[in-house]
Formats: sequence, structure tokens, C-alpha cells
Amino acid sequence: MAEKMTTSSLRSVKIEPGTQKTFCAAHHAAFLSAQYKLLKEFGGEKLHFPAGLMEALAEMVDLEIDAAVESKKSLLTEQLKAKDAERDEALRHIFGMIRTQLHSSIREEREAAQVLDTQLHNFRYIRHQGYDVESGNISSLLMDAGRLTAEIDTLHLKPSFDRLKEANEAYKALVAERDAERIAKRLPSMRQLRPQADELYELACQYVQASYLFAPTKEAREEIGTLVDHMNERVRDFKTSHRKSVSQKRRHKKVTGDESPVTSDELQVTSDEHP
Repeated sequence: MAEKMTTSSLRSVKIEPGTQKTFCAAHHAAFLSAQYKLLKEFGGEKLHFPAGLMEALAEMVDLEIDAAVESKKSLLTEQLKAKDAERDEALRHIFGMIRTQLHSSIREEREAAQVLDTQLHNFRYIRHQGYDVESGNISSLLMDAGRLTAEIDTLHLKPSFDRLKEANEAYKALVAERDAERIAKRLPSMRQLRPQADELYELACQYVQASYLFAPTKEAREEIGTLVDHMNERVRDFKTSHRKSVSQKRRHKKVTGDESPVTSDELQVTSDEHP
């Protein structure tokens, strides 16, 4: 016998959106694994999952965990981090000197700093961008700097630009070597896995929400509602952890005097993951 329609039976549920797109590799894998376990324990058949969806989620969890572990084990990962630190140090020195020399008592130095600040201002915070984006923007910065040699020499910044160029080229060479290593091992990268994982997770969420609406009985609807509550608890837990990471970054910037904003890319840069 069909359930009598009431105001309460017209209620819908919604799985809260997470911020997993900004999580580091380990955090992203943990989030996906936690939600998958809840879905697996509940049973895909009760949620009308199509054939293969639960298996695809399970495979994606395993692949993300393997990719995160492999990234930590790779010697190239440590070398990439070291070269990226060299790039960042050179960038900090270059733009720190430009900023300082804007107030120089020597007119030639002050004017050179003004020209460099105007021409290179858009590159000031590129060290906070994603790895590949930073590499490309450093190349663009060096190209623009090639037209400002007089001003660079006036501020004695040529050694710093040379060091930046050397570190960036070494970084890109390590990326190519790392990619070749990954291909040889036939392992997908986190950059390849994450969009697929997010798409599968969103699809599963849609099925959960739809199953609640079309549940045949009040008991079935309440059971799915409890599952949604548990999934939302996990989402809130991971959001809280993410906010704590952002707060830690902001406190660190306040202590070090870094004026740049905290970005999602920066959180990923300081994580265990390297692209």
C-alpha cells in the first residue's frame, strides 16, 4: 500500500558541498575514503546505484591512496621541493629588494626600482601559485626582465635573476624526469585522478538525494536521511580541518610579515603532494 503523502514526506535532503578541490593529496584521499566507507556500509543497492558506480569509487580511493604514497616515496619529489624552495627564495629576494629600493636615498636606485616595480608587479606573488603555473610565470618574468637589464644591474639583482633561471630550468627538468618515471610505472597522477574522483563522488551524492525522494516507505526515507546526516558530519569535519590549515598559514604570514593572501594553491604547495 502506498504511503500517504504528508508535509514531512515532501522534505528533501542535501549533502553539503565539501571543499575537497582545495585539499592536499592525503586530505583529498582521506575525504573520499571516508565518504565511500559510509556509502559501502549502507549498500549501493538501497541507493539505486547503477552497476559499477560503487566499484568505481572503490578503485578511485585505492588509486588516490597509492598515488599519494608513491609521491611521498619518490626521491624526485624531495628534489622538486628543494628546487621549488630555491625559486621561491630567489623571488622573495628580488621583489624584497625592489620594494626596499623604492625608498632608496640614491636617485638612480630609486628610479630603477620604480621601473622594475611597475613592469614586474604582476609577478610579485607567483610563488604562491600552483607548481606548473609558477613555472610558466617565472619563464614570462625572466623574458620581461631581459628588457630591463639596466635597472636590474643598478640594483645588483642579476645574480638573483640568474639563480632564479637556473632553479626554474632545473625544476622543469625534474618534472619531465618524474613524469617519465610515472609513465614507466603506469601510475596516474593526482592531477588526473582528482577530477575523476570528484565527478564520481558528486554522482553518488545525486543518487543518494534522489533515493531519499523516491524511498518507498517512511522507514527507508529515515534510513537514507541518517546516512546523509553522517555524510554531512564528515564534510563538516573535513571543512574544519581545512579552515585550521588556512588559519595556520595566516598566523605564519603574520609572524613572517608576508603580505600576500592565503590561497588554495598555496595550501596545496605546502602539502605532501607534488604534481
